[in-house]
Amino acid sequence: MKAYLMFQSMPAESSLAIADWLRDSEKEVFKAALASMAAQRRLRPIFVARKTKAEQCAWLVEQLKSKLNEAAGENILQIWLMKGRSAMLATFLDHLGIPHDGKGGIEGDTPVHLDPEKVKAGVQALLAAHPSTEVAVYLNLFQLQQPGGWPELQAVIDADPALQFPAKTA
Repeated sequence: MKAYLMFQSMPAESSLAIADWLRDSEKEVFKAALASMAAQRRLRPIFVARKTKAEQCAWLVEQLKSKLNEAAGENILQIWLMKGRSAMLATFLDHLGIPHDGKGGIEGDTPVHLDPEKVKAGVQALLAAHPSTEVAVYLNLFQLQQPGGWPELQAVIDADPALQFPAKTA
């Protein structure tokens, strides 16, 4: 699933939490995203900068729901996952037996096929430790790392309503 569709479908509190995290933890990325999206909408960046922090986050999320901002949305989700949820990524990759840097960055090539049992075990470990919406974002974004995704992972996503968008549970 594309990033803009994830932003359209995820609960508002989840998308705002991602924007809040970006604002607090990656200030320059947040400012650059606001400025870029303001320019795209033919607005002066000061228009967005004058908003309260909460209004800036809400405005950013609304922009990320647009197909025009697919690349920005995917980039923001990757930054959030790699820097803010690296333990989740490492847990899943450990279960799959994929070498990584300890922070969720894959070392080498991603495998062409995944072991279905390892996928199920990895997903269950994630759901036991993290909110299902965050797990759903990660798994759906992970699927974008290979053209067409992995059928083994897609089967697990399709079988669990908590991993689908809109997520059926928190």
